[in-house]
Amino acid sequence: MDANEIAAVFNEIAILLELRGENVFKINAYRKAARALETLTQPLDNLIAEGNLAKVDGIGKALLIKIETLHKTNRLEELEHLRGQVPPGLLEMLRLPGIGPKKVKALYEGLGIASLVALKEACESDQIAKVKGFGPKTQVNILEGIAFLKEGEGRVHRPIALEVANDLVNRLRQIEGVQRIEIAGSLRRLRDTVKDIDIVATLAPGVDPEGVMDVFVAYPQVVHVSGRGQTKASVVLEVRNPMMLSGRSRLGADLRLVAPENFAPALAYFTGSKEHNVRLRSLAIEAGYKLNEYALAGPNGPLDCPTEESIYRHLGLAWVPPELREMTGEIAAADPKAKSGLPNLIPMGALKGIFHNHTTASDGNASLEEMALAARELGLEYFGVADHSQSLGIANGLTPDRVKKQWTEVDLLNAKLEGVHIFKGTEVDILEDGSLDYDDALLAGFDYVVASVHMYMNQPKDEMTARIIKAISHPSVTMLGHPTGRLLLRRNAYAVDLDAVLAAAMKHQVMIEINANPWRLDLDWIHVRRARELGILLVINPDAHATNEIANIRYGLEVARRGWCEAEDVFNTRGVLEVTKHLQERKERKG
Repeated sequence: MDANEIAAVFNEIAILLELRGENVFKINAYRKAARALETLTQPLDNLIAEGNLAKVDGIGKALLIKIETLHKTNRLEELEHLRGQVPPGLLEMLRLPGIGPKKVKALYEGLGIASLVALKEACESDQIAKVKGFGPKTQVNILEGIAFLKEGEGRVHRPIALEVANDLVNRLRQIEGVQRIEIAGSLRRLRDTVKDIDIVATLAPGVDPEGVMDVFVAYPQVVHVSGRGQTKASVVLEVRNPMMLSGRSRLGADLRLVAPENFAPALAYFTGSKEHNVRLRSLAIEAGYKLNEYALAGPNGPLDCPTEESIYRHLGLAWVPPELREMTGEIAAADPKAKSGLPNLIPMGALKGIFHNHTTASDGNASLEEMALAARELGLEYFGVADHSQSLGIANGLTPDRVKKQWTEVDLLNAKLEGVHIFKGTEVDILEDGSLDYDDALLAGFDYVVASVHMYMNQPKDEMTARIIKAISHPSVTMLGHPTGRLLLRRNAYAVDLDAVLAAAMKHQVMIEINANPWRLDLDWIHVRRARELGILLVINPDAHATNEIANIRYGLEVARRGWCEAEDVFNTRGVLEVTKHLQERKERKG
């Protein structure tokens, strides 16, 4: 097992222990060790071989032995014993938003409910509302949560699918005779979650496709071969998924082999989306052509289409980047006669700094200096520290005195470090009534303020909307963090009128964050586009809690591209001097 797989085991053990009502310190020890494993900066193999794993904070002697056992044998007796004592359906129930181990335990012990099916039946027969500590509202929320899980069934987060897809493609590319090979489908369109992996490839003349198919179906993570022929193979993969309690998910994958002259039409067709393809086929018919996955053909046969660009050109259009192919106006914009054409999408390397990040001062896993140096290593000019505010005790939020100590640390590091500037920020909690978690005097001392909701997420829509608008109307608030609070495939967005929030952000000149954490990706691409159209300045932040999480900015950039953003639409494409000037002038203007 690798570090992430062992971390998933430890998280599962912690949950199983909690369901059994075990010692809280033991439970927290497993969770702390899991977090340490997820954020290792060195390969686990090396740490074990060199005897340095014990030096990692959060890994004690007893857990060190268990890590080494799992790494070597892929099994742990304690886990197997616990699994035998806890019905597996209880873990499924824990996937419901807002339902933790204590509530699952209460339902199991009080009503004998041990599965999502039984839980749904109990809700529909009005049994849950009568259980102490639940009530009618919780019952409704549970039913909504079950429906939410069903909607996301069979989907996995983008980074998980992308890692597997890239590995598959790299293995296939090494086969002699594989000429062109690309990932297609929703992965190529940069969707935040996907159901399957699509791969399109061509072979050199005379190459036997059987050898390529052999490699594809023998991929180590294949658990089932759904179909296999000369031109297509379909498999089911079991992939690592840290967002699942089991640590694993199932994911489909298709490989299609096409003739070289069919590659561009096939790539375009299997990239989709369906709606985009339908419109392209309609345009082809209007022009006297026929378009399918094999060719763009006219009265005299197939047209020469060596690239996707050539297909669009034959149809009188500019090439549409894959991430825009959602039939949301991209074909009209690709018309050379359109008043406003396709956007010049923000480049993937455009960011020069980041603002929403955490350190060991709150709930991060690296020091301020380590985080700043990691940002510099990625080529960033500036790093903004935004540790949690005082009310968020679970995240070790900073008291005003600790904030001032951190400011001193920032000043010292800025005098010491070269090539990266640290900005003083905070992720201040938006309290239940919309007020902020620090007083005005302290807030005025930060270079910038990220305001976010972390608690009381079940407020009615009107209350939540008014709460957020009140917060962003505060003169010290610079950015609204993860605006809807969603966790992809785990927790739906809280009820909020986003159009009203965006209008207020525009009025008060508050930036909206694209939270690049791949389990969040909040704001979503649809509302990113709305914000851009309103002229709201966006900011892409990784919400990093460890040095390796800073690189998640790539996923935020992908969301920005799907939302039609250009570089000028995103605040942190600006250099450190321009950012410093902007933040200072904003404080003076709002002062």
